[in-house]
Amino acid sequence: MVTIPKKGVERLRSAYDLELVAVTKKYGSAVAVSGISHLFRAGTYACLLGPSGCGKSSTLRMIAGHETVTEGAIILGGKDVAQLPPAKRGTAMMFQSYALFPHMTVRDNVAFSLKMKGVDKADRHRKAERMLELVGMTSFADRLPAQLSGGQQQRAALARALITDPQVLLLDEPLSALDPFLRIRMRTELKKLQRELGITFIHVTHGQDEALALADEIVVMNNAVIEQAGPAREVFNAPKTAPLCRAGRRGAAGRGRDRGRGDIR
Repeated sequence: MVTIPKKGVERLRSAYDLELVAVTKKYGSAVAVSGISHLFRAGTYACLLGPSGCGKSSTLRMIAGHETVTEGAIILGGKDVAQLPPAKRGTAMMFQSYALFPHMTVRDNVAFSLKMKGVDKADRHRKAERMLELVGMTSFADRLPAQLSGGQQQRAALARALITDPQVLLLDEPLSALDPFLRIRMRTELKKLQRELGITFIHVTHGQDEALALADEIVVMNNAVIEQAGPAREVFNAPKTAPLCRAGRRGAAGRGRDRGRGDIR
């Protein structure tokens, strides 16, 4: 049994803090995530950083409710949401593939979750228009996904995730399908949007430069556990994990050839 920390213990907590308490995920005998605990402060842009297979995407999907938790608790709003369905958690997830319905207009894609909740057409379209305005996509509301660029598809997927008014937005490598120039531009847009909304963003990446550009806090995962966590500059200036040190050395070797800091692989 997992003990849920009481409010006021150690540090003052916000009702919108997200806490992982001894969270484990197993696939048969394989351990994808091993007893991790971490507090994500409300309103923080956090990046889960680590090599492929380290457990970061499994962690994100457990928070979202798209993977079951083998052991542990996920605390949001002062309660354990680990057994709740995704729609009742107060989270929303933006998938790596964007997962837009190809036969629906952008407006209908954004409004889809409200349609499933029984919201009438006029109201859901009104809110969809507000979300599209927020991400700069109002003029594309009547287009189909195939008529959008990669960056426009990403913004449409972002509006669809935000329409449910989540406390926590979860992003699974949202920039990986974009070309390098657009990726840098979208980093700025994501950071600006998070500041405007004031909600928690948790963003999975294996790119050190991406994490450094976006994150208030970086959580480094490796071999199914959290190896280091802290403010972004602090983590990069004093790395304590082997993958982070290796990637830093590769980045240093590549400076002057426009290669940045390198990825963690």
